[in-house]
Amino acid sequence: MSPIPVSKTKIIPPRRRSELLTRKRLLDMLFEALDRRLTLISAPAGYGKTSLLIDLVDQSDLPCCWLALDELDREPQRFAAYFIAALAERFPGFGSRSNSVLEGMNSFEQEMERLLVTLVNELYEQVKEHFIFVLDDFHLLEGVSPISAFVNRFVQLMDENCHLVISSRMLAILNDLPLLVAREQVSGLGFADLAFRVEELQALVLQNNNTHITDDEATRLIDASEGWITGLQFSDSEVLRGGSKLSGNTSNLFEYFGHQVLDRQTPELRTFVLRTSLLDEFDAALCESVLSPLYADRQDWQQWIKAISQNNLFALPVGEGGRWLRYHHLFRDFIRGQFEFESPDEVAVILVRLQMAYESMGEWGKAHHICRQRKDLDALASLIERASLSMLQSAHLTLESWLNELPPSMLRNRPGLLSIRGAIAYTKGDLQGGLNLLMQSEKIFREQGDTHGLIITLVRRGSANRFLGDYEASLHDAEEVIALTESSDEWQMLYADALRLKGLALYRLGKADRAVSYLERALDLCRVHDVANVPLLLLDTGMTYRAIGNFSEALRVYEQALQIWRKEGNIYLQASLLNNLGVFHHSQGNYEKSALAFEEGLLCVQRVRDERLTALLSIGFGDLYAELEDFEMADQNYQNAAEILKKMDNRFLLHFLGISRATLALLQFDSILARNIIEEISDSILSGNSNFENGLLDLVYGRIYLMDGDVPQAVQMFLQAERRFDLEQRIAEKMTTHIWLAAARHYTGESDSALQNISGIVTSRRGIPHAALIAVHQAKNWLNGLQPIQTSGRGLRDLYTKAEKLGKIIPSIRRQLRRQVQAISTPTPRLVIEAFGQASVSVNGRPLTLSDWQTQAVRDLFFYFLSEGRPLTKEQIGEALWQETSDPAKLKLRFKNEMYRLRRAVGQDVILFSDNYYSFNRELDYEYDVEAFDSFLERAKTSNDPLEKMSFYSRAIELVRGPYLNETYADWVIPDRERLRQAYLDALMDLAKLQISQAQPQSAVTTCQRAIESDPGNEAAYQVLMQAYSRLGDRSAVTRTYKECSAAMSRLYNLPLTKETEELYRRLMR
Repeated sequence: MSPIPVSKTKIIPPRRRSELLTRKRLLDMLFEALDRRLTLISAPAGYGKTSLLIDLVDQSDLPCCWLALDELDREPQRFAAYFIAALAERFPGFGSRSNSVLEGMNSFEQEMERLLVTLVNELYEQVKEHFIFVLDDFHLLEGVSPISAFVNRFVQLMDENCHLVISSRMLAILNDLPLLVAREQVSGLGFADLAFRVEELQALVLQNNNTHITDDEATRLIDASEGWITGLQFSDSEVLRGGSKLSGNTSNLFEYFGHQVLDRQTPELRTFVLRTSLLDEFDAALCESVLSPLYADRQDWQQWIKAISQNNLFALPVGEGGRWLRYHHLFRDFIRGQFEFESPDEVAVILVRLQMAYESMGEWGKAHHICRQRKDLDALASLIERASLSMLQSAHLTLESWLNELPPSMLRNRPGLLSIRGAIAYTKGDLQGGLNLLMQSEKIFREQGDTHGLIITLVRRGSANRFLGDYEASLHDAEEVIALTESSDEWQMLYADALRLKGLALYRLGKADRAVSYLERALDLCRVHDVANVPLLLLDTGMTYRAIGNFSEALRVYEQALQIWRKEGNIYLQASLLNNLGVFHHSQGNYEKSALAFEEGLLCVQRVRDERLTALLSIGFGDLYAELEDFEMADQNYQNAAEILKKMDNRFLLHFLGISRATLALLQFDSILARNIIEEISDSILSGNSNFENGLLDLVYGRIYLMDGDVPQAVQMFLQAERRFDLEQRIAEKMTTHIWLAAARHYTGESDSALQNISGIVTSRRGIPHAALIAVHQAKNWLNGLQPIQTSGRGLRDLYTKAEKLGKIIPSIRRQLRRQVQAISTPTPRLVIEAFGQASVSVNGRPLTLSDWQTQAVRDLFFYFLSEGRPLTKEQIGEALWQETSDPAKLKLRFKNEMYRLRRAVGQDVILFSDNYYSFNRELDYEYDVEAFDSFLERAKTSNDPLEKMSFYSRAIELVRGPYLNETYADWVIPDRERLRQAYLDALMDLAKLQISQAQPQSAVTTCQRAIESDPGNEAAYQVLMQAYSRLGDRSAVTRTYKECSAAMSRLYNLPLTKETEELYRRLMR
């Protein structure tokens, strides 16, 4: 889903109208131009640019993406949303990752590269064929530097299968255009190309008017109009009979529109046309919504729309099914100006109604554009305030650009705008600045008695306070909003926001048991009033379920939310949830599942490049490695998180990173480092009043004191931590504290008290949690010698046994995880090709599957290049592989797509192109078993050392796992298959003979049996095998082999044994 509502009429190519003339000259130029990355079409208005592109889409076999640009697209975030939507319309599998990045951007200019890299990578993965992408009317975006930079960079990054076509009234300004021209990656059509020629004008008149005009008449008209076809078309027969000279000037054209078009309509239709001039695109429903107040009676809006089409009033059907209409821009400009002149009072009414209609449709960009035309700043500010309720989550960059267009005094004094500015500020990481703006907004709203504005601001401020770590303040804001909204039917969505806010504040304060009920109530309300936020509430409730030990319910809601976000393609929220899943599985001791979740989360976050999530995942991964005593990997992850958090004001993450790093120091028995780390954050934690965070702080201090030998102080800290965790029902943390308290008491000789601490764990109905096992393992130095008493003996022994078992398997788990995580890194590029038996190609250590090739024909093309030692033209390749494709155009298209897919699969440099010839690049670093086989045979034949010859033959033979390209049945394979089969059999025979001569008869037996298995009718193999058995002294085997050979010759060829075999047998049996 795009973060900005998308109008289908802008991203679906317009239907080709019957009166459109196919200009083969220009189409041929365009098709030729598509061999380049970028095609620029530039000419003044009315020279047929869009008509030409519509015909291109209709005539081309390539899929086409279309984006009709308008003035609203000058806002960069909106442009990018439509850019993605245009691609996704033609390729439905594309767009989810790109939209996730777009939605999470805080600065278009600074994060544009991240968006483009994600977009291009997603295109590469999802689109595996050549396609055309049209940007029509690009001149409307002139002067918008971020958009020019975006398109410029896209052209550089996009893969060769994308052919971008930009249509504009002026040459598109791209910074790297000279470089692209120098590299011959750009083609174009200009004014001189698009101007109509004599024969084209004659064809157009004949097609649409059934009239023949002479060469002289056509030449006169072309000279009069300078080839400006729109003037000729609109003015119809008047100009064709020798009327005014047009020459691209709209003054005569507008006069024609008035006298010959508009004024000839009925008064009712004329009025409807003028009124709809303010609607860029319209259907019956929009007309009814906007224009109804201007009519006394109920209107048949669909009939009016049909009348526009029937009277050829220069309206183009757009959108799916052509249900919407859009006037030709020249005619629209005329009727809009005429309407504003004739009925200025109606203009204001229509604009207000049109703005309201767009708001109800969620088309905030269009509503904002209309509101700007009204030149009413108060109305514009009110619209922005209404839009913020939905746009802050998905399009805050656009919202910020709208704010920047307002006067500074309005931004400083209007509380609704202060509230939006504050929310944007904390969203972008300026937490304190955002909080200050929200506090100013709150003060003004209270003074004005504006309850609705106050509620929205308090919700936003509560979130800012939570991010700042001021959980009490966040809780206070949430409770005030609950009091104001609970009994209001109108504000139930805001009530749900307040419940969620309170639940999260309670969770951060360590009161997870209370937080659950608020989050569950918020979830229930969202299911009724705000379905889009359901997975977010599932994530929150899952987090609290895990905290109170309800693991089955936590896993259920996590997986439910993950399924929703995977379906939506929301990469950012998937990463957030995968972090929670990683923590969950870690808490259960499911290390591999935990690592997989963290790993997948990191892969997701690499696509959206969110620093907060990267830090969070790094801390989670570090905690996992720390527990598995892979201290180097743990520290590496913590260092990564620390570097990120230096640039952020996120106390929550800073607190947990500090606790994690202090714990890592304690695991390495460095209490001094642990104390230094924890003292950096202790004041901040204490000021936050979170029982949970304070409990973790007490637990770390207790372990430091214990390690330093200050056991009384350690016991005091552990008891304090235990009370805090008990209050918040943090079961895992409470049991961990029990273990450390027992260790401290046992260390001072209070074994009975220590056993009582542990007995609560081993007798728990919940069973022994993973956290307790880890605690026993980590505290073993202080627990040594603690013996069970009778009442808890069996349970305590079970605890010790399980902890000891866990400790023993940690090294193997650690090795497994390090291998698992290393799989993410990319190895040194290497191409490994296997053609014997089942064909296989591996790139960078990864075997290619049929989905990589897309079709077996692509894989066959690759092996055909390998089999041919000479360069080939595409015609030679087509004749060898695709004899059924005789049409040159179809052959060209097929070859182009197959080559593109081949290069995608194995790499761009694998197939060379030079002077119209294609060949396999044999200078690459690659391994090919057929070449290796031939090389080993050649070296065996040229070697004079019998042992070396045997080694080369053996290495060649081991490469053969079956017939050459066993699953390919094309004719071109047969000669090489037969050659290699014979070479393989000859190599086996030569090796077997060498093995006999080198006193290795048993090896010769194996070699001969392999030869017979490959060719049961190979009489020479039976002869050598009999000799090998004779050397072994196995006369019965010699006789058995002789009989098997005789039977095979009779069965396969109906022939007796040769004299050589008979003589050999008699000689061996003497």
